Amino acid sequence: MKTMKSIIGALMIVALFIPTTGSAQEGNYFTVTTWKLSIPENGTRAELNGLLKDFSEKISFKNDKVISERVLHHISGGDLRDLVIISEYASWNDIDAAANMQNDLIDKAWPKEEDRNAFFKSWNKYVVTHSDEIYQENPELMKK
Repeated sequence: MKTMKSIIGALMIVALFIPTTGSAQEGNYFTVTTWKLSIPENGTRAELNGLLKDFSEKISFKNDKVISERVLHHISGGDLRDLVIISEYASWNDIDAAANMQNDLIDKAWPKEEDRNAFFKSWNKYVVTHSDEIYQENPELMKK
């Protein structure tokens, strides 16, 4: 009997975290990109911050499919630093629309292919690796 109560209790806890489909309020979607960055010998923290600011002002801030965006950086540890960008979208379709809009904004920000390539070459010298995830919030478990 004690084992049965433990199993039922565990199942009830797991059920809290299972997303429900077709609910009245589905919740927003979030993309989370984690960059592992390192300052190379031919780079500086100032240049890296300038590249991030340039991209944000020319691209991220102008993408109206993105509801909000948070840029977080790791503040302790070894040489590799995490930069986490969390972007919020109203729907799954807005993620795709935002990616298309981002491509258009990149083309407008750097109309010459050589300038665009130069920007991304400068950025890529700081990148060790990155990962991308997509999450959906569970409104029933949100703190109000």
